[in-house]
Amino acid sequence: VWDIDTFQCIKTLSGHADVVTSLVHCNGYLFSSSLDCTIKVWFATERQNWEVIYTRKEENGVLALCGMNDAETKPVFFCPCNDKIVRLYELPSFSEKGRIFSKREVRVIERGPKNLFFTGDASDALTVWKWRLKPQEGSTSGS
Repeated sequence: VWDIDTFQCIKTLSGHADVVTSLVHCNGYLFSSSLDCTIKVWFATERQNWEVIYTRKEENGVLALCGMNDAETKPVFFCPCNDKIVRLYELPSFSEKGRIFSKREVRVIERGPKNLFFTGDASDALTVWKWRLKPQEGSTSGS
């Protein structure tokens, strides 16, 4: 934790057993990922002590994190791992929503405008994706 006025480190958070690969702050929570195969959710107490309130174990090292809303404006968390799969989790439950498969490890994910998002992977590929609304159950389309 850095003091933005003095640029001095005022606190170090410890909790991962390997390299920390990503940090995302959202709605008062801090999400961290690591090559130790975990995602940790941190929350600041009244005394500004950050504590781990949830740890999610993955089978592979986590390379990055990115949160955004899907086409239905539901919060989704992207978790690319070093097995070349990006897992999509619904928040706050962390239930799996889907997967994106890549030729190489996805190193970065960024939100874009109008339901777009972007991935960059270790094969030097930049891919543009677009969320699609699910068809309504029981509805039909036609002419």
